[in-house]
Amino acid sequence: MDIPKNVSIFIIEGIPGSGKSTLHKDLISKLKGRIIYDFEEEELLFSWKHAWIEGIQDLRLEFMNKMLDYCEKVIKENSASVFIFNRFHVSLVILSTAINQEHPKGYDALIKRLREMPVHIFVPVLEPENIHQRSSHKERTEKIWELHKKKRLETRGFSNLKDMYVWEQNKIFELLKSQKIPYSTLKIVV
Repeated sequence: MDIPKNVSIFIIEGIPGSGKSTLHKDLISKLKGRIIYDFEEEELLFSWKHAWIEGIQDLRLEFMNKMLDYCEKVIKENSASVFIFNRFHVSLVILSTAINQEHPKGYDALIKRLREMPVHIFVPVLEPENIHQRSSHKERTEKIWELHKKKRLETRGFSNLKDMYVWEQNKIFELLKSQKIPYSTLKIVV
């Protein structure tokens, strides 16, 4: 993985099981010598447990703008600073409860703002035949996880996780192409 120069904000986007957390750790390792501010998906309000909270999309959008304010302030104070976000603006759309849900008001302004900042997005990619194996989250045994999966599939009109995650991965690329923010893909070998 090549680290682009003159980038201070790295965003990792991808479907469950694609290797986002591993990539996050790799980025931290490769950015040694910089002042690293790294945020896991739960710290950015992207836990699956948040999915059904009314108004979560608006709250996430407001939080993202506050995070970008913070990034600008910190980077201005010390140019050696770098931020790593495990999920951000693409996940705001991908993790909407419904497939064709409207973007929250202010989403386009967020994209415009990201285009003007030193941002690069990394997207680990899974081949469709590997999605089920990598994204099943067998470690999650809580009853609430099963309820969440069932509700998410029903709300989105899918009968299984693999089909939903294939759709999500395709939607990620559709969004990235339209948003015109620099990004790189990384093929995950299983």
